[in-house]
Amino acid sequence: MRQNENLVLIGPKAILVPYKPEHVLVYHEWMKSPFLQEMTASEPLTLQEEYDMQQSWHLDDNKCTFILLALPSPGTTSEELKTTALSKAGTVMIGDVNLFFNDPDNDKSCAEIEIMIAEEKYRRSGYGIEAIKMMMAYAMTELGVEKFEAKISLRNQPSIDMFCSKLHFRERSVSTIFEEVTLDWKTSTAQKIVGEEDMPEPSKEELEAMQRVENQILAFWENNVHSTTWEKS
Repeated sequence: MRQNENLVLIGPKAILVPYKPEHVLVYHEWMKSPFLQEMTASEPLTLQEEYDMQQSWHLDDNKCTFILLALPSPGTTSEELKTTALSKAGTVMIGDVNLFFNDPDNDKSCAEIEIMIAEEKYRRSGYGIEAIKMMMAYAMTELGVEKFEAKISLRNQPSIDMFCSKLHFRERSVSTIFEEVTLDWKTSTAQKIVGEEDMPEPSKEELEAMQRVENQILAFWENNVHSTTWEKS
């Protein structure tokens, strides 16, 4: 997506940067992992195919991708990062977070969200949940997204727990064929769309939980996330 091609989002510990050619080599090495291939339902690509994919996604307005960087060094503030090259600030490339606009009627208020923490030592350390909150806030405030869904491998219980327990996504369906669960979440202003008539509405308790999360995410965005412009290292 070209809309975020030069946007950097800086949180307390997670930094989202646009997916650039200089990230492809590391990404390609990650995706040689059978575990990551299984968790992301991906097929291995050649290095050239990976470069082609990066360019294709950059131009595709139905895909919004950020590379996830971690700032392991304590004490570096968001304000300092605005004036410091990310490569010199102790950042580490650890994963990515994506939005896919797959609605058959081209309804851009609906998006599939996906997170991958590729570097094992950074899993279960708060980077994933912070990156998801940043992406959801960006999607709601800048892209007009009101409904999210997440499709997660049934073997990826930690990710399912994060979405359900911490973000109050609800289980919508389970596919035994694809061995994945589909979760969904909606903002307080989201309306039903064509094709959803047969889907059960969230309960009052589920809606209240989603609204609490929405308020928390937007407050986090306003108070803890800063933006700057991408500069090539």
